[in-house]
Amino acid sequence: MSDPSPVPAAPFVPTLPDAFPRALHAAAQALTASGVWHPHRLNLHHIVSFAGETLAIPARLYFDDALLWRNGQRDTDSSAILWCLGTRHHNGHVREACVRRLLAAPQEWMTPYIVHLVGEYVHEIIELIDAALATFAPPMLTAFAGFVRDNPRYIATIERRTISYRPAGYDKKSGKLPDYPGARAMAQLRGLA
Repeated sequence: MSDPSPVPAAPFVPTLPDAFPRALHAAAQALTASGVWHPHRLNLHHIVSFAGETLAIPARLYFDDALLWRNGQRDTDSSAILWCLGTRHHNGHVREACVRRLLAAPQEWMTPYIVHLVGEYVHEIIELIDAALATFAPPMLTAFAGFVRDNPRYIATIERRTISYRPAGYDKKSGKLPDYPGARAMAQLRGLA
């Protein structure tokens, strides 16, 4: 079962590959080896299950966002890995730009990064995800369903965050929480499971 809140890194100090499924470890390690991604100690992370693997998703990352936009000789997986890490960036505008890229070319392994953003306080990001959920192909929906089923405590935490971060204006306009994009997205995710 996943841990619903970030945990200190010690005694397990995750590395960049630990944030992704094993099939992507070589690509993630190559980013570190090539100097594209400088090793960053991940002090806090969320432990989640995805497709039978345990991942350590960073809670928040601090790095120069110019790194995300330099394409160079990067392959598709390397770019997507960096965009996933960008969804954990300290700047909400960077997170939004990265999730736009992920939603434009979603892959099942991106699921933990997309779901985590539903519980964030940047409402523009939540609106993007809420709208995108209805457009995903069946394999992506299956990945979301499995992630929700495998991480009940983590999903409950994300859901609580959608409630606490919703702007008061949503209640005044509609009088109902279900009209808030975060609540709709959570309902869609739970409906898949």
